[in-house]
Amino acid sequence: MQYMPVPKEIFSPCCRPGTLQLFTYESRGQQKSALVYLPHGYADHAADYPTLYLMHGGGGDHNEFFGGAEAKSGLKNLLDNMIEQGRCKPMIVVTPTYMINGVDGARRQIGEAMQLTHRFPEEFRKDLLPAIHAHFRAADDRRMRAFGGFSMGGETTWSIFAQAADLVHTILPLSGDYWAVGLKGGKDFPVETADALIASLGESGVQPGDWLAMPCTGDKDIAYEALDPMVHELEKRQPWFSPGETPAQGNLCYLLKPNGWHTYDDCNEYLWHVAPWLFR
Repeated sequence: MQYMPVPKEIFSPCCRPGTLQLFTYESRGQQKSALVYLPHGYADHAADYPTLYLMHGGGGDHNEFFGGAEAKSGLKNLLDNMIEQGRCKPMIVVTPTYMINGVDGARRQIGEAMQLTHRFPEEFRKDLLPAIHAHFRAADDRRMRAFGGFSMGGETTWSIFAQAADLVHTILPLSGDYWAVGLKGGKDFPVETADALIASLGESGVQPGDWLAMPCTGDKDIAYEALDPMVHELEKRQPWFSPGETPAQGNLCYLLKPNGWHTYDDCNEYLWHVAPWLFR
């Protein structure tokens, strides 16, 4: 996928804005929080909406992508404008957290954080997904469901893909590789990491290739050295993955931003590129 400069006006306030609200649900006896974006017109229509889940990076929580319920980041304006312009489908966007009470060390220790990212797919399946469907008009269709995340959220995204491909059709790993066989497995063990991912996908019950993966990073990003070799290894693995410049050409579309860094601002630019392809 070719990187294009993102117009600055896409981050300006929109005349038909969506809404953002704090949502709480129960998981393993704890109260968990997520922010939920609802597109303009949600309250006026009875239709179900596709849903994008976005997971934060290390040290963060459910507030990171949107900048809290006050929407201090540029993501809400980006979504508002893209939907108003018809650049992407109206969608629900949910930003949860893999953090749980009593494990604050995961905010500082990468190994502890990895344990939580690998745990999250079970929470997603048993707790978060049913709660979202009970409270919002989210389409109950795997093809209308996508999951993405930044950094450790990218690792969470690969874990969701491996453990819940039957629930999620499209993944957006943003500057994060898969650590099934070790920390920074995409860098040190790209072949073994691809093998582990495909083995898990083979157990999902989903047909090989019946998904869309759009990994994104920048060539100055600290995650580049791990994600890049992993993606190139997956490009060799047909029929599981077929590389393409766009999703019209293949189910593995890699976006590399020249001079891109490890920031949420870069993630917003990645979302501008990939959101038009979601839920087609």
